[in-house]
Amino acid sequence: MANIKHEDAILKMGFEYFRDTILKTLGINYEFVETGITELVELTIHSLYMDFTFLTTGDFYIHIEFQTTDSGKKDLRRFRAYESVLSHKAGKNVITYVIYSGGIEHTITEMDCGAYVYRVIPIYLADKKADTVLKRLEEKQKNGEIFTEEDFAQLALTPLMSSGKSRKDVILESLKLSKTEKSITAEKTMAMLYTLADKFLEGKDLEKVKEVVAMTRIGQMIFDDGVVRGREEGREEGMIGGTIKTCKKFKLSREEATKNIIEEFSLSNEEAEKYMELYW
Repeated sequence: MANIKHEDAILKMGFEYFRDTILKTLGINYEFVETGITELVELTIHSLYMDFTFLTTGDFYIHIEFQTTDSGKKDLRRFRAYESVLSHKAGKNVITYVIYSGGIEHTITEMDCGAYVYRVIPIYLADKKADTVLKRLEEKQKNGEIFTEEDFAQLALTPLMSSGKSRKDVILESLKLSKTEKSITAEKTMAMLYTLADKFLEGKDLEKVKEVVAMTRIGQMIFDDGVVRGREEGREEGMIGGTIKTCKKFKLSREEATKNIIEEFSLSNEEAEKYMELYW
């Protein structure tokens, strides 16, 4: 499981964009209750066994699962177990939507459970082509055209679409297109792409995405968070240490981290090196 301790702000932004914009793009129309980050982390991020869960104003949960494979009733039993745990914990009903990618066009969506029939609602993205979306938006960008809200929504969904490229490459290309636009929607799209990377990628692939995100405005959010945590400790050493640890988490080089603390805290090269020895 990916380490998400310091990325809560970006993940939360990605979840909210998915909830408020992407779900409607997929035809899932509900009004949702605003969820505090603590509850959000506890219910959906802390354990990625359940993908996304959102509380509606109708006082029931929408549970979103992403599937790149189809294991038939085995999957349905797993989804039913997730629903049962969440329903028991929250005391509320749960409706599960399953978003299928990877070329899946048809699945079993219900299962006889004896006294009742368990059902999920499928959403198939097999006819959506990430390569087509990326090519269209690359041409639009070359022509100097501004991306629309729908363009950004499609970019955010590219990791779930069919593609001849790896999911890592699709995410990286989508991030590259998103970060050239200076708007809050562009930032939300990058946050959503980062959230999906955190869900689907691991190891070097995930670290590569983190490196790219670290050089964007939402990456700066995490860099700034390291400074804020240090300030809350009330000591310059804590401020510098928090900044160094944040740089290290995003796989910035030692030289880049050193340059950051020199500029942020007006340190000499010798002073910066001492802090690097302590916290790097």
